[in-house]
Amino acid sequence: MKHLKLTAACIAGLIGPLGGAAQAEALKIGYINKMGDHPWFVAEVSGAAEAAEAGGAEFVSQDVQFNADLAITTLDTMIGDGVDGIAIVVPDRALGPVVAARAAEAGVPLIAVDDDIQDQDGNPVPYVGLNAFAIGERVGENLAKFYEDSGWDKGSVGIVSIEDRKADTCMQRNGGAEKALLAQSDLTEEQIVRAAYDNTMVNAIDVMTTTLTANPQYDHWIFFACNDDGVLGAARAMENSGYAAEAGIGIGIDGSRACDAFGNARSSAFRGTMWLNSANHGRDAVNLLLASIKDGTPLPMATYSDPEFVTLSNFDDYSDRLCN
Repeated sequence: MKHLKLTAACIAGLIGPLGGAAQAEALKIGYINKMGDHPWFVAEVSGAAEAAEAGGAEFVSQDVQFNADLAITTLDTMIGDGVDGIAIVVPDRALGPVVAARAAEAGVPLIAVDDDIQDQDGNPVPYVGLNAFAIGERVGENLAKFYEDSGWDKGSVGIVSIEDRKADTCMQRNGGAEKALLAQSDLTEEQIVRAAYDNTMVNAIDVMTTTLTANPQYDHWIFFACNDDGVLGAARAMENSGYAAEAGIGIGIDGSRACDAFGNARSSAFRGTMWLNSANHGRDAVNLLLASIKDGTPLPMATYSDPEFVTLSNFDDYSDRLCN
């Protein structure tokens, strides 16, 4: 009997690791993003897929193109298909309570990427991305430096806050930029024109063109937005309206349009961008989910990325990564 018990224990010991390996191989990670054709999200999803493959997990992703209903449907579908963890870039932060509740009910770990969200009780969902206000402050600090170097007369300067008002993270970035710019220069809030846009370059061109036409009293412009599209659109609007490159100062966030802005080595009002390697966001989110699923590691409430300031002068150091 003793011999039989030892044999059974040995067999159990052999089966245990094999079962664990099989379970690890069967892991599936779902990734929902809001704008899959944008370079930022292309890189982000690619990084997530690489991390899933490295971790031995199946990877499924869905672009919901800012469609809130499709985001919820996709979440339900992924849960029904048996995903073990979900990362989501919500098209609307108001979806947070619904998304969090459905994931919790299904017992599926959830991480918000790029846009932070809260559950139905107002508690933050684990988040991977940037500290929106802090990166905005970095933009404002550098805008102030460019302005100081420009020698412009204060009265000749208009400031444009190009705002995606439906996205809280975008408004936080703009808020940080505004605060730092005003704190570190002699410019005032009265010089700010607030222009609403829909987060696309085409619309940024339109709203900036309208702003220039409506404010002929300013010869020089400083502008910021929550992404490169907003800032490059504004720079192109200035060029289309006959302004010299030296008449504008704009700094973007995300680096997705740096190649468009600097690839021809021609100066413009787009002076720089705070580049965040979005592929790292995808990798971090998937790796955190896998650690939670495999090892029971608690999901950290916030995992932030640090930006790198890319300008025309140092663009060659980044072109291989930004122009793929």
